[in-house]
Amino acid sequence: MRVISGKARGTTLFSPQDKNIRPTTDFVKENLYNIIQNDIMGIQFLDIFAGSGAIGIEALSRGAKSCTFLDCSQKSIDLLRKNLEKTRLANYATIIKGEIPAVIKKLAGQRFDIIFLDPPYFKGLADKCLCAIIEQDILDKDGFIVLEIASKEDFNPQPNLEVIKEKIYGASKLIFLQVKSVVML
Repeated sequence: MRVISGKARGTTLFSPQDKNIRPTTDFVKENLYNIIQNDIMGIQFLDIFAGSGAIGIEALSRGAKSCTFLDCSQKSIDLLRKNLEKTRLANYATIIKGEIPAVIKKLAGQRFDIIFLDPPYFKGLADKCLCAIIEQDILDKDGFIVLEIASKEDFNPQPNLEVIKEKIYGASKLIFLQVKSVVML
């Protein structure tokens, strides 16, 4: 795993040794950032189920104003801290440890431009997290969510979310979501 572009370009990140941590591959990360590269500068980024922090660190390296990382594993948090120190991006990061999706409630009152959500595959956590994101109203009105799930995993968006793009990369699927616009008559 490495940082692809920006201030920390080329930095090799510490990889998880725990087989329960499934990092987003460099291939998927590179394709993700090819899609969102024009949306990163100066934004507030949220990385849920952050693991090693590779996705959020890439956002910081490319010019995001800040990134909040959420994870429930102390091993992941320790690895994430090491990667933030190695890339010299720790000053732009906030790390919150807690059970997800419950910990999303701690973000009430904050707004994020891009939320990256990478729950463990086939555990049914995507819907619960999306509900918490909507309930806490933490997505900026012009923002979007990127959900990474297994390419064979079923997903039906909540009624107040709409899929704006979907891409499959091998075993992973990226689904881009926005809150549906309410049209007043």
